[in-house]
Amino acid sequence: MPYRRAPWFVGLTVAVILVGFWPSYFGAVGRVPWQFHVHGIAASLWVAMVLAQSILIGKAQLPLHRAIGTASLFLFPFLIGGLFAIVDYSGKSFSRSHDPVETMLGGAFATGMLIAAAAYVTVFFRALKYRRKVWVHAGYMLSTPLILFESPFSRVLGMFVPGFVVTGPATFDRILPGIVWSMALELLFVAWLWFRFRERARPFLVTGAFIAVQMVVMTMAAGSRLFDPLLLAIGAAPSAAVVAVGMAIGAGASWLGWRAGRRDKRLVSVAA
Repeated sequence: MPYRRAPWFVGLTVAVILVGFWPSYFGAVGRVPWQFHVHGIAASLWVAMVLAQSILIGKAQLPLHRAIGTASLFLFPFLIGGLFAIVDYSGKSFSRSHDPVETMLGGAFATGMLIAAAAYVTVFFRALKYRRKVWVHAGYMLSTPLILFESPFSRVLGMFVPGFVVTGPATFDRILPGIVWSMALELLFVAWLWFRFRERARPFLVTGAFIAVQMVVMTMAAGSRLFDPLLLAIGAAPSAAVVAVGMAIGAGASWLGWRAGRRDKRLVSVAA
């Protein structure tokens, strides 16, 4: 089994999610916008699925591992739809100016989410395409919690780490540095994996490239009005349409990735 300590990594990610999102989501489920629920439920189920998969493969429970893997084809559209729901929230909040954080960093948040969605679509497609290559498939699937890790970890920094603690409008300027440093930690982890496993860790390099782009674009967007038209367009669009676009992209990635990974029956018959 590749990455034998993977359950510990994914389990740590689950713990960070619970701590980081407790004040803004898990501890306030009755008071948050519906977009948070769409994203929160889908993302939580996804990480739980990856955790279960990493445990099952370690116990050689291949039939159950494959069954849950098949279910991921149907969960993935909701994962991407949930990301687009947060993009929708950013656009609506920015256009209506009712959330000071979104007014200040809406462009950074929206572009960051869109890049994250592109990263998820890419790595999941490749995980499906190369599902018969154990190290490649495992690397791409384990990359998906890494894409998510920055968001809750930056909130942990904002709650507990001096210099990053956010207490109100006067310290909102600490939000983006917390995000950037969390991404830097992700890139250090990718570098360690490459040093440890070399070519076998190539899937994490793909994810790392998306994270690096995310760092640069979010930093640029935070100090620019370049993305204001995008936010205003999202704000004016029906929320259902925004989420539906995300779900359609996710469904397309599931379908195309599954087809790309199928064995060619003609080659199998010749080999037989």
